[in-house]
Amino acid sequence: GISAQTSGSVELSADTIEYDAKTGIMTAQGGVVTLTRDKAVLTGASAEYNTKSKEAYVTGGVKVVQEDTTLTAPEVRSYNDNYLVASGGALLTKGEDTLAGPKIEHWVDKQYSVVTGGSRLTMPDGVMTADRMEAFHNEDRAVGVGNVHIVSEPRKLDATSEQVVYYGARANGQGKAVLSGNARAVQDGNVLTGKTLTIYLDDKTVDAQGRSQLTIQPQ
Repeated sequence: GISAQTSGSVELSADTIEYDAKTGIMTAQGGVVTLTRDKAVLTGASAEYNTKSKEAYVTGGVKVVQEDTTLTAPEVRSYNDNYLVASGGALLTKGEDTLAGPKIEHWVDKQYSVVTGGSRLTMPDGVMTADRMEAFHNEDRAVGVGNVHIVSEPRKLDATSEQVVYYGARANGQGKAVLSGNARAVQDGNVLTGKTLTIYLDDKTVDAQGRSQLTIQPQ
């Protein structure tokens, strides 16, 4: 394998690397192609890196690793060594949570991701799906919009709404989901509807604000 390093401290290694000095484009393939930039390492089957525009295109079982964040997808485009677009079905894992969708945009410096075209956040105790989701990884917070659905088997919980703000345990000491817009939660057969519902995921409590209604099924 050979490796090439650019003035912007990007290192590319592969079995074969071609470099066009005129266009500033490096093309790498053969073996495991590795593109290293600061703390982020991209690996795949082939890679193209433009030293002038700082754009990279990596394909073939792409994996991006940065500290405790791992992003995998069939193809990843990187811009300015900071903004990543993973497409073709992407998975982003941070700690115990996994974010999935057809396309994930991720900003390395802000540790922020946007999933469009249908998203799924898998947590240790449940799954949250929405049409679009934003994840603020450092804050352990996620915002879902459109056809929000939360299912938690351990808590026998099924909830739906138009929008959700999810706070993980790291965000405020206990995990909670704030549902708004046609919010409805069913837990152990009890139905709760309201303008805004707050579900605490650590224990079985639910708060309702606005016009709310709680239907408790007779045991």
